[in-house]
Amino acid sequence: MRLLGRLLPGSREAALPSATTPDYRVLFIRYERIGDMIMATSLIRNIAKALPGGKVDVIATPSTAPVLEGNPYVGRVLMLERKSFLSYGNLMRRLRRERYTVMVDGRINNPPIFTSTPLLMYAGGARFRVGAGGDSEPRIYNVSVPEWNRADHYIEGSKLLAVPFGVDPQSVDWQPEIFLTEEERALSEARWKEARELVTPPDGTTTGVTKRLLVNLSASEAKRRWPDGKFIATLQAARARAPNMPIIVMGLPAEWERVDKVAAEVNGLAVRTPKVRDAFALVGTSDMVFTPDTSISHAASAFRKPSLVLLKREHKPYGPWNTPGEVISWHEDEIHQLPHERVSEALSKLLADFGG
Repeated sequence: MRLLGRLLPGSREAALPSATTPDYRVLFIRYERIGDMIMATSLIRNIAKALPGGKVDVIATPSTAPVLEGNPYVGRVLMLERKSFLSYGNLMRRLRRERYTVMVDGRINNPPIFTSTPLLMYAGGARFRVGAGGDSEPRIYNVSVPEWNRADHYIEGSKLLAVPFGVDPQSVDWQPEIFLTEEERALSEARWKEARELVTPPDGTTTGVTKRLLVNLSASEAKRRWPDGKFIATLQAARARAPNMPIIVMGLPAEWERVDKVAAEVNGLAVRTPKVRDAFALVGTSDMVFTPDTSISHAASAFRKPSLVLLKREHKPYGPWNTPGEVISWHEDEIHQLPHERVSEALSKLLADFGG
């Protein structure tokens, strides 16, 4: 890493030149998790708006690239298979050809020595490299912004990466965003119609809450997965208060049996989401979202959907950004210890505030 620091082009400290021509090209590097990429969309947008071309190229993985589909502020998406040395080699060769003006390390929660980003920056040969907290050896960034204060939300820390491009963080919108196609919306609307038909009496009369509730069961890690029985108890209580509320239950394809079981117990519709875009479309066409701490909470933020999120207390900086609703910051050792009564109370409040 020290050798890479010495081999990187450009001065050790620099200020970005003014972006005045279309050949001023920026590459944004952020290739970990889906939720991270969703949060990064606001930073990508605000950097892109500061450029003549109005677009930023992005390095993504096959799992995170769908977040960027249809995004008008994203130019090319350069793909990286993180577990493939061949993929790294192919990407590095491409970076040598592309000749970017600026490369931005969007990962602010770890120092560069723990990532492969410096190697990609070396391959790209950009004379300007933007990153957080790069003042110490090995020096990788020559346009360094202050380190993220981990007491603040992650997006608060990310805002600083836009400052070298002349962006005033206080004067722009930082809401993440996901763009759906008309076809994606239409398919999801059809599923919501099915969910509504399940709870509509033969005479067509409805009472109480009739807004759409999307329930996501899955999380990427076992420690974030709330037990099915507690989901069922919570949703049955909600169903008793809102017998005509359409409910869709979804989860990862590998957890279809869980999804089907919970949906059946609460008179909801179980919907398969083989692609992450399918899940995004359900979020975007819902009225409210109930989910553990996972990328779906960030998708709810991107679509500005009121949500109930089960979030471990120390993960608060990674919670949904600027999203109405309820966040349960649980402090138990394991999420399965979180009592369903507490969650049921929060869901009741969500329905009262946003069920309409």
